[in-house]
Amino acid sequence: MNTVSRLKGALTAAAFGAGILAAGPAAQAEDLKFLTSWNENYQGTVGMALEYKKLVEEASGGSVQMPISGPDVIPPFEQLQPVQAGVFDVLYTHGAYHAGTTTMLIGMDTVDPDPASRRDAGLWDAIDAHYQTLGMKVLALPTSGGVHTICRDNLPASGDFQGFKVRGTPPVHPMIEAMGGTPVVLPPAEIYSSLEKGVIDCATWPMLGAVGFKWFEVTKTFVRPATGSVTHLIAMNLDKWNSLSAETQALLLDQGKVLEDRVRAIFTDWENEEEARLLKEGMTETQLDDANAAKLVQAHADGYWTIAGKRDTDKASALREMAKQANLIGQ
Repeated sequence: MNTVSRLKGALTAAAFGAGILAAGPAAQAEDLKFLTSWNENYQGTVGMALEYKKLVEEASGGSVQMPISGPDVIPPFEQLQPVQAGVFDVLYTHGAYHAGTTTMLIGMDTVDPDPASRRDAGLWDAIDAHYQTLGMKVLALPTSGGVHTICRDNLPASGDFQGFKVRGTPPVHPMIEAMGGTPVVLPPAEIYSSLEKGVIDCATWPMLGAVGFKWFEVTKTFVRPATGSVTHLIAMNLDKWNSLSAETQALLLDQGKVLEDRVRAIFTDWENEEEARLLKEGMTETQLDDANAAKLVQAHADGYWTIAGKRDTDKASALREMAKQANLIGQ
């Protein structure tokens, strides 16, 4: 059984075991066109986008369907606008993928990933209110483990990324630079060939993904510690949202909350399994020394909040303060 099939099976078994797929309130018949930033090679797509689709379709008794299109239809960095325009109804992505429009959400990758704590602190509602000003309604903020770096060669004697070209989205560029590397922006589909050909030396990515993309075939080591968390976004075109019945709206939000809770319960196990698989495939773990590890962690946090404040300075600052007051983030 391949990885995707195994993960789908695990999700289904866990969901039924927890009793969370019982039918919810009656929902009007809807086909919601669902656009995702990654295909099924990324386990986050399986555990978040495909799982949300399944939860919604089953909870609605099949009256709500969510046909999925991926990055082969619309490139991942260009997906927000088609959903804002109503060409698609729902989007699964990460805030860094539409940083040209808004940056507020990016800082959440430094915040404790516990979904209940985030909601209690008002963070979820603040993000939802902001995205509604952009014509989008937040349905879920499923959050996986942190970001790590995988490299085609061992680190230099300096113990950092000195002289390395490192692929990363803009929020991690300050971290890459603080570690002596040169940031490179590449879409996910180009990472394998770029590592293989030496166009880049390393790539930053969530802790889940290297196995699905088979990057272990062209890399030697992964770096620890991993940093932060990865807050994904599932959001709907606001006009479409407003056209739905109250029952369908409640169903979509309820299943979004179910998804957030389940993601935190299962992704830690998946991340541990992924690390074990990388080691089995011949990769090694590179543990940074204390000084470089501290530099990495601090630069990661500073970089994310710096980017978060680029376009939405006041809102990002308020969000960070809310997280601090709830003890969900360091000072």
